[in-house]
Amino acid sequence: MYVATDHGHEQVCIAATARYVPKAREHPEALLQEPAATATSMREAVMRSVYADTLRWRQLETPPVAANHLSRSVHPAMPTHVASELHLSLSEMASAVASEAIRRYPSKENHVPDQIIVCGTSLEHDLALSCAGRLHSELGSTGAPLAIGQIQGVSFFLALQVAADMMASDDRMHTTLIVAAERWLPPFSRQTGSLTVLADGAAAMLVRREACSGWHVRSLTVCTPCTSSPIPPQEFCIDEAVVVEVIEETCAKAGLKPAAFDWIVPPRINTTLACNVSAEARLPVWRMWYPEPGDIGHLCAADAPAQLHALLQTVVPAHGQHILLWSAGFQGQAACAVLEYRGS
Repeated sequence: MYVATDHGHEQVCIAATARYVPKAREHPEALLQEPAATATSMREAVMRSVYADTLRWRQLETPPVAANHLSRSVHPAMPTHVASELHLSLSEMASAVASEAIRRYPSKENHVPDQIIVCGTSLEHDLALSCAGRLHSELGSTGAPLAIGQIQGVSFFLALQVAADMMASDDRMHTTLIVAAERWLPPFSRQTGSLTVLADGAAAMLVRREACSGWHVRSLTVCTPCTSSPIPPQEFCIDEAVVVEVIEETCAKAGLKPAAFDWIVPPRINTTLACNVSAEARLPVWRMWYPEPGDIGHLCAADAPAQLHALLQTVVPAHGQHILLWSAGFQGQAACAVLEYRGS
């Protein structure tokens, strides 16, 4: 059973985007090795100890079981390289893309967002630091910052839904900055079975509700599993049937047929699986925007906004064109958004 959310909301416009992907690359085979036990500082040593105990506790609570992939068996078209950040912390990457998105905002004055929403699945490797709190302090936003996590690539879509709902219910709120960042360090693994390999990186999006020329959110759906028992962390799966259902529902709400989209932006997961989902949803696979899918790996919570930013830097949109953006979490979550370009 699943619970889907698609509340009535005033449509928002994407005002600016930014992304950061580190230049350093690692081969996925190297990531299968046991991570080095040497910590670079006393604080990092404490962090690793605390998180390692947490991981061991979860393994005791949920004994290892065979991975239950709800997707049918496919050849693992996995990333050949994975982006790896060597120096910047998670919050430093988030701060960089947040500042870049604000700099790209089409306004002559320095802009302060009314609301900040931070998305992430990996953890800040400083136990005393909050990424959302840091951005709130640096940017001086008027609203208390929010954080959304642990639903992987679906986190961004939920943040977009929350932003739209908040701006629709509060006349004083005009802009929201959504920031997603991931950095995977020991003792956490980058592996997600045959689905993908997790990468480091960050992305940001500034959205506003004023009528303007640009990409508007026409329809948005977020779906998460409804279950009373925790899903074992060893069970990484993407439920293709639910993803397809969410895509079809989002298209129906937008009043668009699958063939109407100019660009289809999937997550950087197993490429065969991504193509299967598009085909089952009757989306034109030849319009799937998936440049070099093996070059950086899956950016998890930052994946969708990073993919969208990269696409928007390469196209000159025309009035009435559409983008379909979809993603999925690794415990059955799914999300989809339809964007429409409205010119002046």
